[in-house]
Amino acid sequence: MPRLPVLSLMVFLFLIPVAGVAQNLNPHTIYETACARCHAPHAGAFVEENLEFVDGTQRGRATGDAVQSLLEDGHGRLDPEEIAVIVPFLREIGLSDRLFHRKCSICHGSANDLAHFDLFLRDGRLIGRYSGRDIAGFLEGHGRLDPGEIPRMLEVLERQRRIYQADVPAPQP
Repeated sequence: MPRLPVLSLMVFLFLIPVAGVAQNLNPHTIYETACARCHAPHAGAFVEENLEFVDGTQRGRATGDAVQSLLEDGHGRLDPEEIAVIVPFLREIGLSDRLFHRKCSICHGSANDLAHFDLFLRDGRLIGRYSGRDIAGFLEGHGRLDPGEIPRMLEVLERQRRIYQADVPAPQP
C-alpha cells in the first residue's frame, strides 16, 4: 500500500500549475479548450462573427463590451496569464481581416499549420522549409495576393511562427 500515497502525490504535483509556464501558452490551445466549447471552433470565425473594433478597442458585437473586460469579468474562466495571451491573439486576427483564410486556406489549410510545419526563420526572414525559398519574394507571384497584401500576409505568418518558434527547429544548412 505505500505506492498509493506516492502515486497520489505524483498526480497532485502533475496537476499544479508550474510558475513561468504562461510565457509558453499557445493562444490556439487556449481558444480551443476554453472558448470553442461555446463559440465557433476556430478563433478566426469567432472574431469575424462576434467581434468588432470600436474606437480602436475590440468589442463583442452583442454586448459592446471590450474583450479584455469580458474575460477579466470571468467570461471563459481564463486566468490572467491566459487572458494576456488570448486578447492580443484575437486582436491580431481582427486586424488581419482573415487574409490567410480568404486567399490561402483553400490550398494550405490553416496559417497555424503552414507556419508551424512548413516555414522557419533564417536571419529574420521566413523561409520555406522544403523549398528553401524566401517567402517574401515567393509571395510576389503566388497566392492571389495583391502587392499591398504581401506585408500583411508576412505579418500573419510571422506571428504564427513566433507562437511555435521553439517547437520545430530550422533545418540545418
